[in-house]
Amino acid sequence: MRINPLFWFIPSLIVFIGILLLSTVLSIPVQIEGVGYTDKLSHIFAYFVLIVTLLFAFHKNGLLQGKSWMMLVLLCSVYGILLELAQYTLFPNRYFEWLDALANVLGALIGSVLFRLIWRVKEEQA
Repeated sequence: MRINPLFWFIPSLIVFIGILLLSTVLSIPVQIEGVGYTDKLSHIFAYFVLIVTLLFAFHKNGLLQGKSWMMLVLLCSVYGILLELAQYTLFPNRYFEWLDALANVLGALIGSVLFRLIWRVKEEQA
């Protein structure tokens, strides 16, 4: 049985929509006792998961070539910044925070670098 190539994008779509909802209409404060900046860690984690699921889907479909790595990081980063701007302009009681936008970009970068390192190691072992 052959899997439809779009199947691999379902996790990315779920994460994409989850980030959209959590950044706009849902507000779930996350606080871990003894850990400061939990909100920023949540942003980093969300965009880490988003980029990893996208990179995996592109890889499974043979689309991860050349500059596609950086284009996906750029896409995730712009998405994170635009959501911060949307919070400021469209949603009362939501605010634009540069540190949140930076955490979004950082999560995408970290996810991309780790995915690429793991991918290289896996290729070398093959």
